[in-house]
Amino acid sequence: MFPKIDVIPFPAAFELLRQDHHTCKRRRKHASWELWSQQTSSILEEIAAQGHHHLAEFTRCSRSSGVPYFNQRMTEAFSYIPRYTQPSPPPRGRKRALLIGINYIGQRYELRGCNNDIRNILPCLINRWGYDFTDIVQLIDDGCGPPPTKDNILLEMRRLAFYARAGDSMFFYFSGHGGQIRDLDGDEVDGYDEFICPVDYQQSGVINDDEIHEIMVKPLAAGSRLTALFDSCHSGTVLDLPYLYDSGQCEFVDGVTPGARIKKASQAQVVCFSGCGDSEESESVTMPGQPIGGLMTFAFVHVFSCTQTLTFQSRFEQIRAFVRATLPDAKQQPQFSCSNPLDTTLPFYI
Repeated sequence: MFPKIDVIPFPAAFELLRQDHHTCKRRRKHASWELWSQQTSSILEEIAAQGHHHLAEFTRCSRSSGVPYFNQRMTEAFSYIPRYTQPSPPPRGRKRALLIGINYIGQRYELRGCNNDIRNILPCLINRWGYDFTDIVQLIDDGCGPPPTKDNILLEMRRLAFYARAGDSMFFYFSGHGGQIRDLDGDEVDGYDEFICPVDYQQSGVINDDEIHEIMVKPLAAGSRLTALFDSCHSGTVLDLPYLYDSGQCEFVDGVTPGARIKKASQAQVVCFSGCGDSEESESVTMPGQPIGGLMTFAFVHVFSCTQTLTFQSRFEQIRAFVRATLPDAKQQPQFSCSNPLDTTLPFYI
């Protein structure tokens, strides 16, 4: 749950959240948004006070921001006949990346593994996936570079999209707090927008999925490609992409409402891997011999570091299998969404 803020510069949409009476659920812990100040401990305080739960040889904790969310699975999506597109081959143009890791150091709801996630995924981008270090922007709150403030994040998102050209491949990564607020424009299947929290969210506010889509997805050039990875809570449809992969049925369903599908279309090929569903929480784990980090990040790096040419379906199934094998009781189910439904039987590249 977010800390109390004396002066609230948030937009009206966020004010609606404060008036919402839904319950924020963290396993057996419940905390009302309206009565949060009367709770003996918040969701994240519980983690800090009790330490991290041990399961076998793993240490875990949730990346929940404690924000109220719609505690139901996404309603049954509308059915339609998609037009499948072939996943892009290894790109021939320039590769650029934006990596954001926020521990919220010194704040009440501090995390521990998000800066480590950047150090985990950066070598793979350079050594395995062909990215040049000079074309990778890092926003980390470790005091060694530009801080991941709201202004800096939005600026770098705009730059990533502005310089995209046909044949270019871009990679976006976010590790930090995420949450949900009530949808105001009718594009969400479950009635809630997703958002991410910059390091200064208490002063500057959050960044919701509508804003992310308009800044980083909509302007992309035709023929370019963006692969995004979000290791945060409530991130299932955080890019507002029209198509969501249903792994149970092995087909694509609506990621947005049918009326918003054209509005949320992109002339580029955009794919997004998310650590969990919109109503779920992403976990952090400490694996033997490694510092604490995001479970989804560990899974993604493990699967995509494989030198084999694998189909999308194989890679996605392996990501989910890694999560289940690492934390058998994990409540998160990794998600995949895209701007156009892919042929899942074809090889998939970053």
